Amino acid sequence: MACALPAPQAEKEGAFFTNEAIRQAQNSFLIPKDATIQKVQEGIQLAAYESIPGNQRINLFEILGEHVPPEVVNNLQAQVDQVGKQ
Repeated sequence: MACALPAPQAEKEGAFFTNEAIRQAQNSFLIPKDATIQKVQEGIQLAAYESIPGNQRINLFEILGEHVPPEVVNNLQAQVDQVGKQ
C-alpha cells in the first residue's frame, strides 16, 4: 500500500500564491479590500499566450467566453485594455 501526502513546503508555497492572488485581486479592485474570503478553489489554466505585440488587442471573450461569466470577462477586458496606456 502506498500513500502520498503533500509536502509541507508545497502547502506553504500554495498558501503564499493564494494569498498573493487575493492581494492582487484586492489591489486591482476585482474584489473589495474588506471582502472576507470564504473558500478558495484551485484554479486551472484556460489559455496561455506569449509574445503578444503591444498594439494587438486581446479579446478575452474569445478566450474565456465559454468558461467565465460575462460580467467577469467585461471587468477583466477593461483592465487588459488599459495595460500599456497608463
